[in-house]
Amino acid sequence: MKKLPKNLPPRFPKPKKEESEFGMGKKDILICKECNAVYYYKSWHHRLDDYPYLKETKKLNFTLCPACQMIRNKKFEGEIIVENVSPKIKTNLKNLVKNFGEKAFERDPQDRVISFNEISQNEDGSSTIQILTTENQLAQRLAKKISEVFKGKYSISHSREESVIRAKVVLD
Repeated sequence: MKKLPKNLPPRFPKPKKEESEFGMGKKDILICKECNAVYYYKSWHHRLDDYPYLKETKKLNFTLCPACQMIRNKKFEGEIIVENVSPKIKTNLKNLVKNFGEKAFERDPQDRVISFNEISQNEDGSSTIQILTTENQLAQRLAKKISEVFKGKYSISHSREESVIRAKVVLD
């Protein structure tokens, strides 16, 4: 077995990206004032019941989780534009988006569908819908699901400056 050189640090530093995006991990337990999500072990969870070592000495602080902060500040990481939505399928599309958002939230409390808005109406009765999400991966998965269910074509573009994914779905 080879020996490691003596000049190596005892521990390697954490990746810079994680600290720059989320800051250092908090030692206390945080509870979101809006959605009741709970932060421990460096991530957000749905329930405090899942925390195995809850002690009376652990501090509880109330704050806003990152998803609720994004919603309050009117920010988003994913935008989906759905074109050629006929009046017949508009309610089905809305239900699909709502159910998809609920399932994503069940998996991760930071995955949310922020809004579902009709942004324009065409002369033929079809409309254009804008869907905003808190996570860019959620927007990508949702755009793919919409195109599969309603037989459309989708394209995705990334904006590195804003860290936003914009997806466009054109229905037939």
